[in-house]
Amino acid sequence: MPIADGDAGERRWELSTHLDGMTDREHVDAVLEHVAVLAFFYYPGIQVDDPTYRLDEDFEWCTARLGEVSDAERDGMRALIARAIIDPTATREELFASLLQLDGVLAAGHDE
Repeated sequence: MPIADGDAGERRWELSTHLDGMTDREHVDAVLEHVAVLAFFYYPGIQVDDPTYRLDEDFEWCTARLGEVSDAERDGMRALIARAIIDPTATREELFASLLQLDGVLAAGHDE
């Protein structure tokens, strides 16, 4: 799940090391899986019930799986991921299409 404050640097390093060997399709799948898990647990008022909950940490947990994308692409995905966590039914198709449009994602031969 999201990275705890105390070991954030170490965990991010482990995550980036793991992600280096992933294909574009695996990056897309990882983002979709993480968004789905977060959407399953999200509910309106979660911040009231859990004052330590931060949607920004959820964004980071998902966008870290994008791999090597530009800052602009990552920032654009953050807003979309937020909407997908909060209202997955309304946003899932747009999220999937946007992930496929990232440069290099699912290039020819990767979509089998």
